[in-house]
Amino acid sequence: MRNFRFAGTLRKYAESYKLIREAGGTRDDAGDWIAQEPETILLRGSVQPINTRLLAVEGGNYTESDRRLFTVYKHKSDELILHAGIKYRVVELTERNYSDVNQYVLRRVVAHAAG
Repeated sequence: MRNFRFAGTLRKYAESYKLIREAGGTRDDAGDWIAQEPETILLRGSVQPINTRLLAVEGGNYTESDRRLFTVYKHKSDELILHAGIKYRVVELTERNYSDVNQYVLRRVVAHAAG
């Protein structure tokens, strides 16, 4: 099978983003939970808005705040991404064995206020 090599082009337009991995935590002597600081990994890729045609075709499955991430890094579903001060969650994976660049759909993480 023919391989498509887009990593060089991606490198030209890539910018930094962060992968945030929850680190878990431990219990102290009193049994209280002490959360550890999440691990932050600096990566590079291209974060793009989802085009309006795809927004319309998919019948509202995507929102204007959703993004596509193009990167050589392999992400897992539900991983947290921080880009331009906004947190996103990886909700859709599109890894192709014929390309050196992976594509992901990111959904903005919204913190709900307590009512």
